[in-house]
Amino acid sequence: MFRRCIKSMSTSVSTKGPIETSIANKLTTNFKPTFLEVRNDSHKHAGHHGLRGATNTTESHFFVKMQSEAFNGLNLPSRHRLVYGALDDEFKNHGLHALQMKLKGTNETMN
Repeated sequence: MFRRCIKSMSTSVSTKGPIETSIANKLTTNFKPTFLEVRNDSHKHAGHHGLRGATNTTESHFFVKMQSEAFNGLNLPSRHRLVYGALDDEFKNHGLHALQMKLKGTNETMN
């Protein structure tokens, strides 16, 4: 039996932003994770060359840690492609610049 743990870790005391909320909602809907952590790491990339002139600098970089049955039997590049596909709109239209991921199947240990 797996515990269902969905959490979002904003770096500020304010509520989650619209992109963070969208990421968490889409990952939950598409992958039905047994564990999900979404962390906004945008503050770590202030002044990053790739963000010069960008309109979105507060919700541009995220870390996702997720465990889902959807990843069972898939290699890491295949898992990444699934997540990138689910978040395509955020990348193309909402200023998501980078996504660091740790993705595991339910048949693997999550650490």
